[in-house]
Amino acid sequence: MTRSAPPPPPASKDDIELWYSRCGAATASAIAIRRGWLQAEFARGGTVLRSLRESEDGAIRDAHYHHQISGLFREGGNIPPIWARSNGAETAVVGITWLDEYQGILSRAESGIRDIGDLAGKRLALPLNRNLIDFQRGAALHGFVTALRLAGAGAEDAHFVDVLATSRANGERTAEIDALLEGRVDAIFARFARGARLARDPRFHQVINLNEQPDPLTRVNNGTPRPVTVDRLFLERHPDLVVRYLAVLLRTSAWAERNPAEVLELLASEGGGANVDEVLDSHGPNVHRSFQPKLTPEYIQGLDVQKNFLRDFNFLKGDFDTQAWVVHGPLAEAESRVRAEPELPSQSPSARNARKPNAGDGSRKRSATIA
Repeated sequence: MTRSAPPPPPASKDDIELWYSRCGAATASAIAIRRGWLQAEFARGGTVLRSLRESEDGAIRDAHYHHQISGLFREGGNIPPIWARSNGAETAVVGITWLDEYQGILSRAESGIRDIGDLAGKRLALPLNRNLIDFQRGAALHGFVTALRLAGAGAEDAHFVDVLATSRANGERTAEIDALLEGRVDAIFARFARGARLARDPRFHQVINLNEQPDPLTRVNNGTPRPVTVDRLFLERHPDLVVRYLAVLLRTSAWAERNPAEVLELLASEGGGANVDEVLDSHGPNVHRSFQPKLTPEYIQGLDVQKNFLRDFNFLKGDFDTQAWVVHGPLAEAESRVRAEPELPSQSPSARNARKPNAGDGSRKRSATIA
């Protein structure tokens, strides 16, 4: 059974304000928030924890992309934080998780496009969105370019077609799906459980699922790997708060490994109508083992691969050193603390008794966008 916590109390003038932002359900932060563990950790006095998405101020909500707000912890898709860093945002990567997800290229079943070798010369859909950084477009382009390279071709060998994104109440029919069904494009890129669901739809043919590639670096895209970022000045001023935040994520990841069924329930409950089987189709049977923040060379290399792709395809204003972006100390300290004290923080009575789904989680449906 999932738990949630009420909104935080008003901050006193002496409280340190913390903000969190996470993308979708499949992050350690999302699990910790839904279970009330982050709220409990920072309800001990001296801090107030706020949800970025709960703010009525659009400029504050947009910090999910530009990261220009003090005390913001962000965990999720990597394109926005890479873009923000290239724009000069003084952030630090203090943890990285690696969560594989469905990444499929789909054609119409009757089109004759059966494998990646057939993509050359075809019309490939690239979404156009009005976000500060169009991460959906970046993800689609990276997926197509990876598939073309696996076939011995390049981006110059296909025709990319802009498809203006539109919102739909049911969340199933997107502008890209419409363009494919209407014959305006020959293939689309689809992610997450919805992509896995479309791959089983008899109207479509799965050309490739990039998530099945054995080389992890071939699977790099917006959702893989997922950095945990914080602004560097806040880290310098309040290193202990960053360590405490990471310690909750580490304890949450350990809980997730021990409770696979509950993890699937949590992911399905926020998966845009996905059921447990579709979550498994999207993320694989070891999804519950995918939430531990690490800073291994392999994880950092994955982040560098994505940064270089975005640089080479003109999504970034400037280049930067990925290694210098990473700060190792807070995670090492958090790991030491968790070894000494592995238990998660107890919830407050108000958190335990909360019954309203997602309360204090910033989950009001302002947008179906997941970065």
